[in-house]
Amino acid sequence: MPAPLVHVETSPTLPEHADAVVIGGGIVGVFTAYNLARRGLAVALIEKGRIGAEQSSRNWGWCRQQNRDARELPMATLSLDLWERFAADSGEATGFSRCGLFYLSNDEAELAGWARWGEFAKTAGVTTHMLDSRQATERGAATGRSWKGGVFSPTDGTASPAD
Repeated sequence: MPAPLVHVETSPTLPEHADAVVIGGGIVGVFTAYNLARRGLAVALIEKGRIGAEQSSRNWGWCRQQNRDARELPMATLSLDLWERFAADSGEATGFSRCGLFYLSNDEAELAGWARWGEFAKTAGVTTHMLDSRQATERGAATGRSWKGGVFSPTDGTASPAD
């Protein structure tokens, strides 16, 4: 079942003036326009289709720091804080939840890579936990499989594209 969408009525007439033009009405474009407008800029948000109805409506909704490249991690960490701040500022239910995310694996090399990332995560202030076989199998009970291990980040979360 597709996500329920609120139709945003817009004008086909472009504004005569804008301090900033944001192209793309997905999650990144909308939040860019929102934050620029909060800073007092006149913003034109341009979308070829429907706002939030393109790729942003079909993603998994994961908001994660876990296993991010070191260059991405500061932005990923900030994005989680921005999700929480937006919910507080807008008073709206955003569908964001810091429910934690976990990965499971039966591949020793993958598990070793996650363990190395976990050591790096400590230096970056990110909480992550390696899961042994029992913990991973317990967390992944819905899969009906046994797992060699996994990794869990309790501060990661999801932002439901349907909300």
